[in-house]
Amino acid sequence: MKNLDDPFQVSLKEIERLAGEAKIIVVDLHAEATSEKQTLGIYLDGKVSAVIGTHTHAQTADETILPGGTAYISDIGMTGPQDSVIGIKKEVAIKRFLTQRSERFIVARGESGFKG
Repeated sequence: MKNLDDPFQVSLKEIERLAGEAKIIVVDLHAEATSEKQTLGIYLDGKVSAVIGTHTHAQTADETILPGGTAYISDIGMTGPQDSVIGIKKEVAIKRFLTQRSERFIVARGESGFKG
């Protein structure tokens, strides 16, 4: 997938835009690679309140306060159906792996909560 814009430069522009309006700025970086998330966290350290990664649906154990005061975690985890595979029906996930064919994601039902 091609980048549509540089998240490092866009982040700085948005921080500047929000500077006079917001006391707390939280950046949610939806990216696959932990290295991308860590690098942006370090880059924005001291400029934002928190950099919180998302994508894998599994909480990481690297939460920290960076030297400039920015809170950081590579992946916050998932809020959604407890009896699921990353929020989708288990049967759909199993079928996708067994057949190697694309299946429409169907959101699982039932009790929801934070999956850290």
